[in-house]
Amino acid sequence: MTRASVREYLAAQRERYHRLPRAERSRLLDEIVAVTGYHRKAVLRALRLLPRRRAGRAAVGRPRHYGTDVAAAAQVLWEAAGQIGAKRLQPFVAPLLARLVACHELRVTPATAARLCRASTSTLERLLAVARATRPRHGLATTQPGTWLRQQIPIRTFAEWDDVQPGFLQVDLVAHCGHSGQGFFLHTLCAVDVATSWIELAPLWGKGHYRVKAALHEIRSRLPIPLRGLDSDNGLTASA
Repeated sequence: MTRASVREYLAAQRERYHRLPRAERSRLLDEIVAVTGYHRKAVLRALRLLPRRRAGRAAVGRPRHYGTDVAAAAQVLWEAAGQIGAKRLQPFVAPLLARLVACHELRVTPATAARLCRASTSTLERLLAVARATRPRHGLATTQPGTWLRQQIPIRTFAEWDDVQPGFLQVDLVAHCGHSGQGFFLHTLCAVDVATSWIELAPLWGKGHYRVKAALHEIRSRLPIPLRGLDSDNGLTASA
C-alpha cells in the first residue's frame, strides 16, 4: 500500500475503531496491523481523534509581552555595556536606555522602553540568547587559572562591593596579541578604583611577575588616594 492509501485506510478505520466496544477494539487493531504492516503503537497513535478547532477561540497561554522590538533594544544596551551578563546589566537598564536615547544612539517607542525597563534578569537572558550565541564567550586567554593559593585567597563577587572605600582596585591584564597568543607581545595593566571609577593604565612588555609588580608600584605612585587593596580575576586575560 502507498502512503496515501494507508492514510485513507486509517482515516476510514478511525471512526469505526471509536464506535466499537473496548473488548472488540483489540481484534480491529490486529486487522489494521496486518493490513498496514505498522507497529501496534503506531496504529494507536494514528487512530487518535483529532482535536476540533473552535473558530474565534482565543490563544491559550499568557500573551507575549517581549517581542523582537524589545530584544533588539536589549541587544543595543548589552553591546554598549560591553556584553556583560544579564545579572549585571539589569540594574542599569533604565539609566543606560535613557542615555542612549538622549544621545540619539537608540530609537524606541515609549511602550518598548517601558517593557524593557520592566524586564527581569531571566527575561533579559532570554532576550539576549540569540545575540550571545553569535558572540564568542570571552576573549583569547593567555594565562591559566592558578590553584596554588586558591584556598587561601578570599573570593569576592560584584555583589559584595557595597561598603568598599576608595583605594580598592580591580586589576586585570589585557593582551595585545590579536588572534594568536604565540610569541612575546605588549600587555596593558588596567586598574579601576571600585568606589570612584578612577582608572590607571600601565603598559607591560610581557607579563612576568616582576614586570607586573613594577607596573603596580608605578600605578600606586600615581594614585590620588592611598592604595588599600587589589582584587584580580582567576588568571584569565582579555585580548585586544
